[in-house]
Amino acid sequence: MSQEVNGTPADGLKEEPVRETSGGSKNLRKISEILAVIFHPVFIPLYGLLIIYSSHTLLSFIPAQMKRMIFILVMANNVLLPLALAAVLHARGDIASFHARGRNERVLLLTFALMMYSLTAFVLLRMQVPTLFKAYFISIAVVTLVTLVVTTISRISLHAAGFGGVLMLVVTMIILYQISMVWQLVAVLLTGGAVMSSRIWRGDHNAAEVWTGLLTGAAVMGLSLFIMLK
Repeated sequence: MSQEVNGTPADGLKEEPVRETSGGSKNLRKISEILAVIFHPVFIPLYGLLIIYSSHTLLSFIPAQMKRMIFILVMANNVLLPLALAAVLHARGDIASFHARGRNERVLLLTFALMMYSLTAFVLLRMQVPTLFKAYFISIAVVTLVTLVVTTISRISLHAAGFGGVLMLVVTMIILYQISMVWQLVAVLLTGGAVMSSRIWRGDHNAAEVWTGLLTGAAVMGLSLFIMLK
């Protein structure tokens, strides 16, 4: 477990101070904590999958058995296993919290996430499923790889990177299938805005880290989907 020197973690990143709150601010603090958990990066690709299921395209009419199969695959590989790993690492003292604020913690969890997204993409490539599902999870693996590389150099918001990726998924589907996805787009924009604002308000990230995360996730996801679906 990393040791601290003069109050600074060995990974070189200082813990961002959490604001002291009182009165009505306590409610905002609690809401921001709830948002951080519900929309933790580990869950965001699953939400993207549900957005695909909810679209008014042929994808919404694929057999229920196939939908369940993909959902279970993603839930097992990309939600339950990463959460289990985080729980084990936390119990061992290798990570301080579920949010993995230190650089070394983030690199460790992102590396595992990259492996699991790559595994999910590999399995989907061998299944008879629509191309968008394969392209989406390959793109998530690429986004994870890029954020992993960036994290070794600088600190960015992984929450924002996740929302940037989901935003480009919705935009790509609108352009690709020429359909209206107004409520999905509005939901992503409003939820993403609330989550990113809470990250800044709590002091977990500054504005530059949040915007860098958003733009990184959006740019990489958009480019990757364009290359695979053009």
